[in-house]
Amino acid sequence: MALVEEVGRMHHRLELARLPEAERIAVAVQTSRVVGVLGEAEVGKTETIRQALGPSTEKLAVIELDLDGAAGEEQLAFHLVRETARTYLGAAEFSTLKVGVLVPASLEAKRVTLAELIGVDGLDEAVRDWPSGRYRLADALKGLEELGRQREMTLWIDHLESPGLTPRHPLDLDDLLWGIRELVQRLPRLSLVLSGRSAVEGRVLGPEAAFHQQGQWLSLDNPPPEAWQEVALDLKVPMSVLSELVELAGGHPETMQMALLELTNQRLKGSGAEVLRYLASRAGALTARAVQHASSLHRLGAQVLVQVAYGEGPYAAAQRGASPPQEIRKVLGRLQQAGLIRHGGGWTIVHPLIGIALRSDLRWAVAPDIPEAEIDGDL
Repeated sequence: MALVEEVGRMHHRLELARLPEAERIAVAVQTSRVVGVLGEAEVGKTETIRQALGPSTEKLAVIELDLDGAAGEEQLAFHLVRETARTYLGAAEFSTLKVGVLVPASLEAKRVTLAELIGVDGLDEAVRDWPSGRYRLADALKGLEELGRQREMTLWIDHLESPGLTPRHPLDLDDLLWGIRELVQRLPRLSLVLSGRSAVEGRVLGPEAAFHQQGQWLSLDNPPPEAWQEVALDLKVPMSVLSELVELAGGHPETMQMALLELTNQRLKGSGAEVLRYLASRAGALTARAVQHASSLHRLGAQVLVQVAYGEGPYAAAQRGASPPQEIRKVLGRLQQAGLIRHGGGWTIVHPLIGIALRSDLRWAVAPDIPEAEIDGDL
């Protein structure tokens, strides 16, 4: 129970420490109808934006549309119409309606009104456990538009990078964003929040993108040292060890929280470097999955991942062998979009424990460099 309480207390302190960033996002939403938040993987974008927007109220509907795991337009339509129905009814009444039992007259009246709002097909789709595969995204957007004509609404689309992680993904991000832009133009009471990894910036803000020169765009990074000082004070972690941890881990939220928990109540003693080496020694499965993921993205993915961990400079001719610079840039782009590496004054591994594990143990498979002439198909 003590561990559960410590984790809860740490998360609460971190939320308080990130309040200034959440307030910055909240102010942007109040002053601009289109707000974007971009940042590298695992910095805490989703949690901070959710903290900034808060829950739906009677005056303001907040609808979250997560592209992470969206298999196509039909599944996205299912999630969107379900969130629209949940927002209109409220979580409790939506759950009651979804069960399919006899409902009070007041809820029955709301069901009739909801059917008029999103259509009978939309209501049938919203109360399903799984997508039917027949409900169209255009119909879901139409239902969202009808709700937006009745109430102030904030639509938040998260994980914009997800459709680009799979070759030939059935969900066309460009079409979706252009459709959303048209919706924003038609509904003056609709505010839009877009968030994703930095690697997707060109798809959203490029010269031919839907939101080129549109809205207010913010960047979010790992919590700063001041945020971790607040957490460490509450957990009674020595400041000298904290400073070393922040420098070595770059403020990476998951790594910092794991390290601080180990240091709490002196469960683990030592310097920041020793704590991170201990945690990395237990991250073998995490590291192996990262290497497998990198290999699935490109034949040179694992090789470049190890080179980034060592800081060997993936662009160096001596390191890339027969692979041309364009191919290496493609590898780096895919690894960044997948959340394995980040760029900030140089390429580094996103998860510090994976970087430490790769530098200390080279049992991971590294793909051989194959001449470009022998490559068959898309990289």
